[in-house]
Amino acid sequence: MKKSIFLFLTICLLSVAAQAQQVKFGMKGGLNVAKITNIDNRKSRPSIYVGGFARVGINEQWSIQPELVYSGQGFKIDPPFFDTYTEAVNYINLPVMAQYHIIPEFYLEAGPQIGFKVAAKIKNDGNSHDVGDAYKGVDFGLGFGLGYDFDFGLGVGARYNFGLTNAADTDKKHANSVAQFGVTYTFGNFRIKK
Repeated sequence: MKKSIFLFLTICLLSVAAQAQQVKFGMKGGLNVAKITNIDNRKSRPSIYVGGFARVGINEQWSIQPELVYSGQGFKIDPPFFDTYTEAVNYINLPVMAQYHIIPEFYLEAGPQIGFKVAAKIKNDGNSHDVGDAYKGVDFGLGFGLGYDFDFGLGVGARYNFGLTNAADTDKKHANSVAQFGVTYTFGNFRIKK
């Protein structure tokens, strides 16, 4: 059911994009501050995200931005009787964000995201153990954010992504929770035409 809803939303957004006035491409990257919900003694895991996007201008206020992003997620944990360890769960995420440009430079954004797990490991004292079987291969979520684009193509942005599905293969819901802070670079004139 959730896959069908995501597919329907993606098709709707892409059909709107087919009527677009302009398309610009860019790169993005920055800092992830991630954790997984409902785990005792958990702490945020800092990591990176990096990827590319296409900004599809619909009119002077609206654009659609599909992305392909490598995202380092997971969490740190500090059990009472053991050393702190990191559980690194990395994804290839495909968000599709609808952006509303309050002014040409500043926008708010929201949209669905599907993520595909590429690796899951526990890291402790230089040792690494694969725990890929403990996590589901596909993750669904929603993202909300904002951004500002400068005249020369460089931009800054922040986004919060929260999981809608259980990321771990357990009965208790363990959803992804990721705050992102980073920069973008758009090739050519990034602004929506008036």
